[in-house]
Amino acid sequence: MEYDLDSNPVDAKDRSMYTERFIHGEIYKLRPDVKVIVHNHSPSVIPFGVTAVPLRPLYHMSAYIGEGVPVFEIRSAGGMTDMLVRNPALGRALAQTLGSKPTALMRGHGAVVVGPSFPLAVGRSIYLEMNARLQAQAMALGGSVTYLDPEEVRSALLDGYQRGWELWKRKAMAQ
Repeated sequence: MEYDLDSNPVDAKDRSMYTERFIHGEIYKLRPDVKVIVHNHSPSVIPFGVTAVPLRPLYHMSAYIGEGVPVFEIRSAGGMTDMLVRNPALGRALAQTLGSKPTALMRGHGAVVVGPSFPLAVGRSIYLEMNARLQAQAMALGGSVTYLDPEEVRSALLDGYQRGWELWKRKAMAQ
């Protein structure tokens, strides 16, 4: 369903609206560089949104995490809620938490990932989940974890996951 920037349907056609549409409208208002937004409930990232353990890049494909991953605390914006971004004020608060970053975690809920293109936003989403899983595994082994250095982050930032995008599209179309 298509929505305007105020999250009103362009043509509802008697269809029910998406509850969390305000995530998208408010991010688009704040971030003209963003053309694609992925909101997901990735299980591996949720622990990093509910603990003091920061999500940090340890895998070259997820180097973008080194730009920072803020955590949206919905209680700060709306008090006790059902954890869903149901109105413009909550969407705006999430967009402000995201700021200029490519992703933000949503405490006890999931994540929002943005980008200038579908391949980049989808790739970031896939590798956010993978990095979270790998980081939890590495931490469970004990000892220190060697994360990407800021210089490695700058060097490893990828051009948009274009090769992966072609594979992901083929897999999705085959289902």
